[in-house]
Amino acid sequence: MSQIQNKKAQLEAEAANYEDKIGESIADIKQVAKEKGTQILVAGAVVAGAYLLYSLFSGSDKSEKKSEKKESSFLANALTSYAVGIALSLAKDQLVDYLRKLEEESVKK
Repeated sequence: MSQIQNKKAQLEAEAANYEDKIGESIADIKQVAKEKGTQILVAGAVVAGAYLLYSLFSGSDKSEKKSEKKESSFLANALTSYAVGIALSLAKDQLVDYLRKLEEESVKK
């Protein structure tokens, strides 16, 4: 009987060990997913903001007829270009950080 109990205790210890390893792996995956999700969310927000600024300053209106074209001002064009440039710069920075982190992770493995 003691041999069965020893085997049972050994198997329970191995199961607990595997459970701990799986828990650690899941925690690591959750952390990586949270970081990547945050980066993607920020990049998406920057792109969406740039698009909204562009559409705001471009003067395009869906209710306008195609034959009627509204001339946009120099100031609106300049602000639009500036806003798009800033948004693209922020998106570039986010992508560079993401690629740097990917490179660091691949070096660690």
